[in-house]
Amino acid sequence: MHLIYVDDSGDNKVRIFSALAIPADTWHEAEAQIRHYRSSLYDSDGIFLHREFHAWEFTSGRGQIADRIINRTRRSEIFKATLLLTANLLGAQLFNVVFPANEDERAFTHLIEGIDRTLQAWDSHAILICDEGKNATYTRLCRQINVYDPAAAKDRTSGAGVGAISPSRIIEDPFFRDSRRSYIIQLSDFCAYALLRREQPLPSKSRYGLDQAFILLSPILVRMTNPQDEDGIIRP
Repeated sequence: MHLIYVDDSGDNKVRIFSALAIPADTWHEAEAQIRHYRSSLYDSDGIFLHREFHAWEFTSGRGQIADRIINRTRRSEIFKATLLLTANLLGAQLFNVVFPANEDERAFTHLIEGIDRTLQAWDSHAILICDEGKNATYTRLCRQINVYDPAAAKDRTSGAGVGAISPSRIIEDPFFRDSRRSYIIQLSDFCAYALLRREQPLPSKSRYGLDQAFILLSPILVRMTNPQDEDGIIRP
């Protein structure tokens, strides 16, 4: 069983979804790792324990995140350290899709389909937890692909026919949480933004190495596509 936290990032050219999967039996340990990390940032930089980490604002130097000024250089260091934390969460795995900016729904659908195929291979099930904002859209898309077809399943197991069986490893509709109250959704946002800056580098961010930061997540990337695809990222 997995809990999978989904968030997105993008600009006028691309839309990116990242989904951070945490095994249910290691969730408490992962949450403790994150809380310990946030406490360490409070001790070292005065960063408020319950201040939301929103990647775009964080790396742009916006928002009062601490009891002191945290300049962009230091914020970029913390951004990368947060990616390293994510890559070292116990049992964590990361799914990613990159699509054109006007294809949000198609991107989300491909993400969910890729997650379901992987859950089949893992012999696991999952609950999706998404950032609030597009509740109705994401619920509708999940319902469209998460329909169990008993007839197709019978054909599949008996060998009587090829038949397609719709995804059945994702349980229930997605659950939605305010990202301000979920450390793990915030990590998914950081992952998506790191991939955005790799796909669409900006000089103002590349000067701090943010165009290369996504490589820090390499140990936990899930290859949902062709095995020859080095980064395992679903694309149109």
